[in-house]
Amino acid sequence: MRGVLPLFLCLGLVLAAPLLLRQPQEGGRQSAEDSVVIISPHDETIRFEFTRAFADYYQRKTGRTVRVDWRLPGGTTEIVRYLDSEFEAAFRAYWTATLHRPWTREVLDSFSNPRVRLDHQRLDDQGPPGETARKVFLSSDAGCGIDLLFGGGTFDFANLADRGFLVDSGVLTRFPELFGSNGDLAIPRVLGGEPYWDEQGRWVGTCLAGFGICYNTDVLARLGVASPPAQWTDLTDARFFKAIALADPTKSGSAAKAFELLIQQQMNQRLSELSEANGNDHGNQPREPLERQAVAEGWQRALQLLIRLAANARYFSDAASKVPLDVAYGDAAAGMCIDFYGRFESEAVADGSGRSRLGYTNVRGGTSVGVDSIALLRGAPHPQVAKAFLDFVLQLEGQKLWDCRPGTPGGPVRYSLRRLPVRKEFYREPLRSFLADREADPYRDARAFQYHEAWTAPLFSSIRFLVRVMCIDSREELVAARRAIGNEPVSSPAFQKLLDVSRVRYDVALQQIRETLRSADRVQEIRLAEELTTYFRNQYRQAERLARERH
Repeated sequence: MRGVLPLFLCLGLVLAAPLLLRQPQEGGRQSAEDSVVIISPHDETIRFEFTRAFADYYQRKTGRTVRVDWRLPGGTTEIVRYLDSEFEAAFRAYWTATLHRPWTREVLDSFSNPRVRLDHQRLDDQGPPGETARKVFLSSDAGCGIDLLFGGGTFDFANLADRGFLVDSGVLTRFPELFGSNGDLAIPRVLGGEPYWDEQGRWVGTCLAGFGICYNTDVLARLGVASPPAQWTDLTDARFFKAIALADPTKSGSAAKAFELLIQQQMNQRLSELSEANGNDHGNQPREPLERQAVAEGWQRALQLLIRLAANARYFSDAASKVPLDVAYGDAAAGMCIDFYGRFESEAVADGSGRSRLGYTNVRGGTSVGVDSIALLRGAPHPQVAKAFLDFVLQLEGQKLWDCRPGTPGGPVRYSLRRLPVRKEFYREPLRSFLADREADPYRDARAFQYHEAWTAPLFSSIRFLVRVMCIDSREELVAARRAIGNEPVSSPAFQKLLDVSRVRYDVALQQIRETLRSADRVQEIRLAEELTTYFRNQYRQAERLARERH
């Protein structure tokens, strides 16, 4: 036994080591009196600062401890899929087990479908099953065991709200100075075409963000690029071949938004050109036909720009946060990213003097300023604690966490988050002096770009789909064609074949692609994806052949 005892002791230490060295779970206070469950795409730095600060705030306010339970399935796209699955399961259980009704395809397709027409004069059990299911869901507390959705762009929040997954939290009533007045400090309902909060109180913006380009100054010098890229078109430079970092818009909501803004910029520019050609007041031509022409032609230009951009891509990452990381460490020369990713990583790799090899710039005239939002989910298990967290995020205590320097009064203790607060007070003294980005004024910048929701918002999912079939699934053929084309002029037959987007004109996107994606028939979507991917692969192969024949 004496010989065996040391072995048992060693084995015990090996088994105990993970427990002894384990870090406290994020959210802490496993035995807290209250709890709130939050699903979020936010990274560890944000979760740490808001967990710590909210726990202190909540104890001061209520005298009770609270645990923040974070659920992290991935980016916004993965979160939407997760919520879709969980709400379907929850409502199915309620419909079948509580109401004892049959679960049919019509019920499945209708309960969370905002396009289902509702006759409110008719009792629930007197209408078609689909209409009844929709009414019952919207009046139920069928939930997914999660209280709040914290983080993500307005497209996904508005979509989830319309489906019935988000409910009024009462925030508009509790903060009349922010949402219910026209005062100097009121947050606008819409600015630069971007919505900042929901009129029904189902979601509200918490911080502001734009999009731009991050770049590595050392890599630019090595490639012989004298001036940092400042426009989306700059990223199509042939010297950036296989040196641009991009994120997959089907996996990242922020990447999808960046591509949408690139498209909007081309539409806006084409409208300006047509307006100038027709006189500043459009001459005698009505604005509507002029706008339709600009949108269709701007769409074509934008898709051609996307093809050229994708041809320079080193990869399409599943995570948008990977882009500035790889650019900072020289694995890519530049990339498209949301502003706070670029600013945060630039600071993270700065040397002792403050110099950073990673630069970031907002694209002039190529980005709107939108909000990152928060919302209460239907059937929230801890609604009062959830509302307290939501209120905290909007109050000065929570807003200070976004962009104040660590150590400033009421600011973060460990991380400089480099995100711009939604409350206007922070862009005036004395609060401005505490910001890491003192020169930032997102409310001013938002007026420099006009986002037209009607132009591209209905096609947001279609844009994701098109980038996938044109640029990601057919990327091998695209890159091979671009390599063969080399420095040929854009007017060359090979380049023109590469940039042929006639198969996916704006009207096609509005009709065939959009309607296919909106349908519940996934088989039809897969067939369309295969058809278009094959089409573009063959087109890129033809472009490569033309280039090789020319040489």
